Amino acid sequence: MAERDVTFPTSAYLARIGLSPQVAAVSDPVALIRMCAAAQHATIAFENLDIHRGECVGVAPGALIARLIDGRRGGICYQLNGLLALALDALGVPVTLWGARVDSGAGEGPARGHMAVVAAPTPDRRLLVDVGFGGEAVTRPIDPSDPADLLVRLGGASYRLDPIDRNLDDFAEMARWHSSSPHSRFTGSVICTRPVGPGGRDTLTGRPDRPAGPIAYRLIEARGPRRTERALTRDAAEALLTSRFGMPDAVAPDTSYVVDHAYRQRVGNGSPR
Repeated sequence: MAERDVTFPTSAYLARIGLSPQVAAVSDPVALIRMCAAAQHATIAFENLDIHRGECVGVAPGALIARLIDGRRGGICYQLNGLLALALDALGVPVTLWGARVDSGAGEGPARGHMAVVAAPTPDRRLLVDVGFGGEAVTRPIDPSDPADLLVRLGGASYRLDPIDRNLDDFAEMARWHSSSPHSRFTGSVICTRPVGPGGRDTLTGRPDRPAGPIAYRLIEARGPRRTERALTRDAAEALLTSRFGMPDAVAPDTSYVVDHAYRQRVGNGSPR
């Protein structure tokens, strides 16, 4: 982990994810990791809204704290997993960051195209912790020497970890790439998604039906095997960012980047990958 440019606000973080300040005194590091990962995953949305307003994803600790804690916003993997890593480190759990190549069905993407947390609750044990892939969270033991352990499958996508310890600023270049490249999946459509209860998920997504056209928003509600979908106006979508996703200051973009792969792949169908 890179040296922090600010003091991490542990109490504010725990309040943000709905945990009591007493959690900081939990003596079992594995229990602490699981509690924080589960609470953050349930509370802070995976979202890329501001990419479509021309903003670049920042990975500096101060930027993560200002956005996700103070601003009550969500983010993509670098932001969500970056915040969790800072929190665990502040709570006394040794952590590092690993990069990964994502495969959404069209072959593996660029190095450090994804970022995951590796925590070491004891000197002889490592846990892979990932709350930033846009779907289910991961908290499981991992053996860096086992190639099979480095391939992580989640839904219809997967990623292959590169077991090299990295700092937050090692991901700054790829965060900029995901914010601006026409080859990034995040510039192809808008998405905001968060789990709801056991086995449920709400996803606000959309893309233009023509280049530079207005975004056609949809809300996808999954409750176990049942899935419903309905079209929304931009104003209705923006209202849901507050009422459903807990982001009162978020803005639903009017238009989105449009690139060819958005129509060839699954971007815009409610999948962040």
